[in-house]
Amino acid sequence: MHEQKAIIITAIIAVLLLLITALFVASVFRRTRQKGKYRRLDALRTFYGMKLVADLDAGGAFFPLDQYRAVPGSLDWQAVEEVLFLLIDEELRRTGVMRLFTELGYVSFYEDLLESDNKVVKESAIDKLGRMANPASAPKLLPLLDGADPDILSVTVRALSKLGSKDGLRAVVEKLPRLLGQSLVARKALETDLLNFGSAAVPVLIDLLGEHADPAVISCVLETLSHFPPDTRSVFLAIERLKDPDPDVRGKALRVLGRPEKNLPAHLPSLVLPLLSDPVWFVRLQAVKTAAALACEQGAAPLGRLLIDQNWQVRGEAALALARLGDCALDVFLEALTMDDVNARESVCEEIERAGFTRRLIENLASSDTKVRTISQEILKIMLGTGFSAPLVKYVKEGTDERAQGLLRQILAQGEAR
Repeated sequence: MHEQKAIIITAIIAVLLLLITALFVASVFRRTRQKGKYRRLDALRTFYGMKLVADLDAGGAFFPLDQYRAVPGSLDWQAVEEVLFLLIDEELRRTGVMRLFTELGYVSFYEDLLESDNKVVKESAIDKLGRMANPASAPKLLPLLDGADPDILSVTVRALSKLGSKDGLRAVVEKLPRLLGQSLVARKALETDLLNFGSAAVPVLIDLLGEHADPAVISCVLETLSHFPPDTRSVFLAIERLKDPDPDVRGKALRVLGRPEKNLPAHLPSLVLPLLSDPVWFVRLQAVKTAAALACEQGAAPLGRLLIDQNWQVRGEAALALARLGDCALDVFLEALTMDDVNARESVCEEIERAGFTRRLIENLASSDTKVRTISQEILKIMLGTGFSAPLVKYVKEGTDERAQGLLRQILAQGEAR
């Protein structure tokens, strides 16, 4: 009995050892084969890369194509495809590469794969058609926008945006309410894809903006429009949205208006400045940025009130905006620093220093304008009394204006005497 058991155990161990050995050998074989495959692929990429560059740069529109034709999926096919994808990003070779993708059969091959039931294969085909940049592929991709798979929809929208087709643009914009409303495509991805369509998207988006009341759609459209120079219609529509109940819409409307352009209405600051008091912090933040871009001096006082805002980002942007306004903001900074609240004074001093305005205050000590010189001196005294002495000491040691250095020494001496 014991001998039989020993024989059985020995046989099992032998079988396991054989199995392990077989698996090891198969693994080594696969790795060796894969290494060989990648070495051949690298060699083919180098070979075809040199030939394609030479043929494309020679300027011949009809060089022989048979030397580049290959069986789909073969190493030669992969090598040529990868080289063409590298070259299509080069402006001077782009047209020639697009023609090769079509004439060598890559476009038709991947268009056929759009019918595949394999999701990974289908996604890859859509992505590659977008990268091939042939607008003629757009009609094949448009029906995919009616699907419900978020991954397929995302890659389809991105592909259409790369093709730059007008039909593709209109189709994407028309589907925008559904795509956003059902969260089928991430809004950030949609905004990026809409930008890829370029300035051609602006009139289409403006038409959509006037038709829809969905905050998600409006916000997405305004965000996209904010990256293009404002025209009369986009400015008008953005102004209309400044009082929208949705804070995200208000913020995006401010972004559209936050660029200094000649065709912006003269009364725009009076529409923007009230939003510096918006109850939502990110709307106030964007209002500060827009006010700074418009460089409106009447915004100095309301910006000054934001130097003690509850949100640190708003405080920082307000200080930067005031610093950009220059000497007309001196009174505002001084008023903020004369508050009884010690913590508030320290916060304002921090923002002044972070905004780089301390340097201007020091240089103002040598100004011929008595008011500018006096207020700047008062602000520096308060900053010194609040514990912000480092910039003053540094300028005394390294500064170039002797008059400013002398006044700083007096300020520092007075501070020590206290």
